[in-house]
Amino acid sequence: MAQKGKRRLRRMIWAAAALACLVAAVAGWALWDRSHTYDTSVPGDVLISSDGRTLTTPAIWTGCEDRPRLVAHESTHTVSLALERKRHSSVPKNAACIGGGGDDERLLTATLSQPLGARTLSDAVSHDIITPFEASRLDRPRYLPKGYALSDRPLGPGDVTKPPYQRTRVPAWTVTYLRNPGQGGDTGSLSISQITGRLPDGPGTPVSVHGHPGHLKHGPLDEQSLTWYVDGCTIDVEARDRLLSGDELVKVADQLSP
Repeated sequence: MAQKGKRRLRRMIWAAAALACLVAAVAGWALWDRSHTYDTSVPGDVLISSDGRTLTTPAIWTGCEDRPRLVAHESTHTVSLALERKRHSSVPKNAACIGGGGDDERLLTATLSQPLGARTLSDAVSHDIITPFEASRLDRPRYLPKGYALSDRPLGPGDVTKPPYQRTRVPAWTVTYLRNPGQGGDTGSLSISQITGRLPDGPGTPVSVHGHPGHLKHGPLDEQSLTWYVDGCTIDVEARDRLLSGDELVKVADQLSP
């Protein structure tokens, strides 16, 4: 065999060997990655964008899981949502899992191929009908205290037993702002919730918001809330911030606008 032909044969052998190694590596990874992937219900509130294509919901997970995915299954007449979760393969089935170190609650989104329109939105696991809150109805703050910025965390002090993690019976949505997140020192949280319909007046000091009667309530752990009703929605502004005064909370509320 000529020298040129021998070199070509060696290159072919090396290429075949490399391909075999690649195939073996991929197969080995598939066998090694035994993480358990499964779907769960979407328990929290759902927001639909103004164009009808983006759905958003809050999710919370543990240190035994990857960040879940919000998955939308579309058909001609329906759209169903599920949280696709992936449990780490190294975690025993009966292991007690706790939070993921502060990075275990976020807003998740799914984009539809076509606007939701008149299609029915439901939960793919529980089959409950979901009525999303329309983003076009959200009020925006024209004033925020110094250091506050919009956050993709559903709440500052998250509580999985309350909205937005547990969906209300009527469309609702909560927008969260955090002060100095991840910067150390004094931090704070400010959340603005809009709930369709009128909730019963709770305890608190009577105040006026845009000429509408409201109630300002203070809690024992630097938390305070201001609630009032306007244009078909109950609006609740809550804060947990030892540096935020009641007057500033009223100022935030007074400067909310569509």
